[in-house]
Amino acid sequence: MRQLTDEAIAEVLAANGIGVLAFGETGRYPYAIPVAFGYDADADVLALQLEGGTDSEKHRALERHPYVSITVFEETEPRDTWRSAVVRGKLVETSYEAVETAFATLAKRTRSAPNPVVWGDSASVTPYELQIEEWSGRSFPIN
Repeated sequence: MRQLTDEAIAEVLAANGIGVLAFGETGRYPYAIPVAFGYDADADVLALQLEGGTDSEKHRALERHPYVSITVFEETEPRDTWRSAVVRGKLVETSYEAVETAFATLAKRTRSAPNPVVWGDSASVTPYELQIEEWSGRSFPIN
């Protein structure tokens, strides 16, 4: 196992657009969901959107505790290294304009995520920015 540098963590985030978002202090069980996200390394902005109205489990979890973590992982090509990054911080509601560059990164790099161009069309979809407080990353040789 090897610790990733800050530059390598930013590379993992920018190159991938799917992760697992975990909400803190949600009750009896942890609440973790897959999400599409965008990361703009130049602006150090990580953005995502959450579906559902104010009565959804996601929004209730954020009201109780706005601090979350997101885990991202990848297998490099050729298949010789596994890399992962964990980012922690406060998830705050934002505007699409404020995080436009992060969503543009998502659109360029992720084939399987929903198209962010139409995300703003739904009244039940809200953009969020993860205000990064700390991150860590590791790599493991596969062979």
